[in-house]
Amino acid sequence: MHRRTFVKSAGMLAGAGLALPDLMGAVGTSVSKNKLPKWKGFNLLDFFSPDPNSSRKRTEVEQLKWISDWGFDFIRLPMAYPSYLKFDRTKNITPKEIYQIDEQAVDRIDNLVSLAHKYKLHVSLNLHRAPGYCVNAGFNEPYNLWKDQEALDAFCFHWNMWAKRYKKYLQG
Repeated sequence: MHRRTFVKSAGMLAGAGLALPDLMGAVGTSVSKNKLPKWKGFNLLDFFSPDPNSSRKRTEVEQLKWISDWGFDFIRLPMAYPSYLKFDRTKNITPKEIYQIDEQAVDRIDNLVSLAHKYKLHVSLNLHRAPGYCVNAGFNEPYNLWKDQEALDAFCFHWNMWAKRYKKYLQG
């Protein structure tokens, strides 16, 4: 499809979409409003790589201030769990190593979450790579989340750690 045809088709679809609520009202059908908040914001990729020494630049306080000042209210932290573990990175991770939390790495995550809250930004943690599962290739897991109980146990261990750690943000 040519760009011009695509833009023309997309414009016609968008125009039809704008008229849809009027058509719905005309036939007496009401459209219910979603009660969930409409968050607006960004992915912050500080902990996205399984290698915490990757060359990715870390988010700075000034950037969080800009996000807030510009009217955004949300950040998503896609995380690779190996980014906050201590293990021998020259070898594949073992089941035992999946539980070796690096407190210094977790402190960096805590700091980012705390700063985001300081600027009134809602934070969504996303274990983009969790024990036994990842949407990307490039890191060998010792088991499969969909087949192995050990993977499920490790997955729950990590989410429980984060839930306990950030419970305070849910209490007012």
